[in-house]
Formats: sequence, structure tokens, C-alpha cells
Amino acid sequence: MNLLAQLDRCFGFQSFRHGQREACESIVAGKDTIVLMPTGAGKSLCYQLPGILREGVTLVVSPLISLAKDQAEHLKEAGQPTVVLNSTRTAKQIQSARSKISAGEVKFVLTTPERLQKTDICELLAGVGVGLMVVDEAHCVSQWGHDFRPDYLCLPSIRERLGNPPLAALTATASERTLDEVRCSLRLNDPTIVRTGIDRPNLRIEVVRCYSAEDKLKQLHRALEIEGMLERTEPAIVYCGTTKTADQLAKSFGGLCYHGKMRKADRADAQEEFMNGCPRVMFATNAFGLGIDKQDLRQVIHAELPGSLESYYQEMGRAGRDGKRSRCTLLYDPSDVDLRKMFAGGMIEASKIMTAHHTLVRGVHELGENGEVALSKLAPISPLGRVTLKNCFQLLSSRGIVAPAGRGRWRLIVEELEHRVADRLEEATRVRSEDRQVALREMVEFAESSKCRWELLREHFGVSETTNADCLCDQCGAVAVASA
Repeated sequence: MNLLAQLDRCFGFQSFRHGQREACESIVAGKDTIVLMPTGAGKSLCYQLPGILREGVTLVVSPLISLAKDQAEHLKEAGQPTVVLNSTRTAKQIQSARSKISAGEVKFVLTTPERLQKTDICELLAGVGVGLMVVDEAHCVSQWGHDFRPDYLCLPSIRERLGNPPLAALTATASERTLDEVRCSLRLNDPTIVRTGIDRPNLRIEVVRCYSAEDKLKQLHRALEIEGMLERTEPAIVYCGTTKTADQLAKSFGGLCYHGKMRKADRADAQEEFMNGCPRVMFATNAFGLGIDKQDLRQVIHAELPGSLESYYQEMGRAGRDGKRSRCTLLYDPSDVDLRKMFAGGMIEASKIMTAHHTLVRGVHELGENGEVALSKLAPISPLGRVTLKNCFQLLSSRGIVAPAGRGRWRLIVEELEHRVADRLEEATRVRSEDRQVALREMVEFAESSKCRWELLREHFGVSETTNADCLCDQCGAVAVASA
């Protein structure tokens, strides 16, 4: 098959971008494939072209509800009948989409992992035949990353119910640790790995050393002023380590605020205001992340140390998606490390895992509906706190003992939990805790190093390849401007 000719026919492009041909060849051939490409490098085409060329429906699973509409429109413009199944659809729209799928009138189905867990959807897709399964933002399967989605852990079993179609996993980047977790958690079969590099030549990285809370506030004010934020209010995100910091800074600077403790409606309003451009500065925790595709974001500032280089790269990468020069500033105070150590957590004892399982068994029988029960109903009947319960359930779901059922609900799969299984899970949490401590040390080394920031990121992600353009950072003496 002449892929270049098909690329021209389907999308009107005369050539592939770096890595796209290799990814398309692997996916068209029916091989499991992991695609690691930075923002703006053309990841979507790596599944869209093979999805057109392969027999059957292409199922795209993504947490990014906000981008599903844009992707659907793009595919429809290319002549590909596409439907979206997520929480933004009305009952009438869902029924219409189901009818089209059943009639064989659909080539692409875009949905979320939560929606896909509904048995009727799986049965419908299995009936028409899925030729390719795509997992977007695949790093969400990493249980200890801040973008972790418990529902992603159900994807291997869903894949089996769909007849084990080839699977393509896409993400912006991943360290070897995260890559291994994606490979294992999604149960990929000897996957082809396509990695194109991480360079974003339009982004300038800088680390500003701070020596006190007052100094950091002064540096934050200065960082925003550099790009004229306080006068011209060009768009910026300031990432904060705690909800308290986000609230305080938003009030102090007169910006928007976004974090997980806010009401859902308030978060939605804040996001809409920010995307519409007024006010221009968002003070947020890492809850403000996936799905934020604001092309003209001129600056991302980390007011506190991120927990890992993976988190840092994902968050700073939201700047400059329009290709114009933008700035990524880390305000580093060594005392931030203590805060991060607290968040890193520790081992979860087997006894707590057993207790959490017993709580779910009891809750399903006494409070549940259809074998499911909400976490909010379980917390009052358990000696464990809500956060510990949730962490234990996520652990148990990784072994198929329980399963997330969407909307904060959990489903019991295995009634009897053997103590030796709980012991193994306890050991897994110990190892994960150590991994988080290692990740934190790597973040500190990055902040304190005198080497090129981009070179440090390449080393961390195991990338030797660079772009032809110079990358900008404070250590290399390169100067970036706000726009180009």
C-alpha cells in the first residue's frame, strides 16, 4: 500500500511529518503501537490515516471531552463519518449515534473510558467490529501520575470484549518508567515504539531561584510583568502546589482560580472565562490540565516545584501551541521539596487494603445498585478516610478485583480477597513511593543544575534526537520574546 498516496487522497498532505510514516505503517499492519510525540507534532494523524485504511470501526478513547468535537469535525471534513459518545451528548444524540453505529454508517467513534464501561456500548461496538482501538493521553494509565484516570485500567478487559483489535497508545512523552507502565497496564503485545523527540524550539525554559515566600511573590510579579501580563494581560497559567496557594494568589493578583475543591460549576465557569480571554491569568493546581488547548498561551509559571519531570513537561507544554515564542518559568525555593515529599505519600498497609475491600463488599450489598456503589456512601461506613479508600480501590482495580464504574462509583468484581494479594499490593505501594521520591530528586536536580534545561529533559526521557532549531533556556543565554 502506498501510504503517501493515501495521505494525499485522505487529507491532501504531500508528505509525512517526522515519525508519522513509521507509526502509520505499524498501525496499518495491525501491530500494537506506542506513539510519543510532543504537542503539535501531528499525533492525531498517526491513528486517523490507519483508521481510515483498516477494516471496521476505529474506536478512540480519550479523557479530553473538550477536544472531541474538534477532532470529530476534522474527520468529517476528511469525509469520515464520525460520532461522539460522552457526557456532553443529549439522550437523543446518543440514540442517534447508536443507530448510525448499528447500521454500519460510522467509521470513527470518539468516547471516554467512563462511557465505554457501559455494557451496551461495548456490545454494540463488538457487533459491528472494531478494527483499531486508540488510547489517547496514554500516560493517564500511570497510577502515580497526577493525570491518572482509574477508568483507564479497565481498557484491557474492554479490548478483549471487542475481540482484541490492535491498539495504538498516544501521548506527548513518557519516561522509561511510564513507558513500561503503559506497556504493562494496557497489556500491549510487543509494541512498536515511535518516539520523535521532545524539543519545542519556541519555548524558553527558565528557573528562578527564590529564598523566601516574600521573594517568590516578588519574582512571580516580575515574571508576569516580563511578558507584560499585568499591563497587557497576555494569557498565562500559574501552577500552584496547593489549593490554598491558588486561592491566595488569585485573590492577590486578581486572576481566575481553578482547583479540585471548587464546585464543578465554578470550575467550568472559570475555565470558560479563561478560554474566552478574560481575565487572562489562571492560578490553578494540576487539576487544570488535560483538555486545555489554548493556542495563544504565552507563559506557564510553576509557583511551586512539580512532583516529577513528566508532570513539569506536560504542564509547561501547554504554552505556545500556536508556535509563537513563549516562556516557561519555574520559581524554585528549596523549601518546596518538603511540601512535595508530603504529597509523595508512602506505603499502604495490607490491612488497610483488606479493610477497603471489606467496605466495598458491605457497601455493595447494603447500599449498592446493580453491583455498584458511590464512594461518598462508603466513606461514612469505613474506618478509613475517603482519600485512603480511593487509593486502595485504585490499587485493587489494577488487579481486576474492583473496577471504577464512573461518576465516583465502584464495582465489586471479586468477593473474596486473599491476604497474600493484599501483601503484594502493599509491596507495590512501597515501590511506587520510592519511585516518587526518585522522581522528586530528579526534579530538584533539574532545578539546581547548570546544564542546558532542554538537554536535561532529553536525557531524562531517553531522547538523543534534537530539532534543527535552537532551543531556548536560561542556562544557554538565549533570549526569547513574547511573540514572533
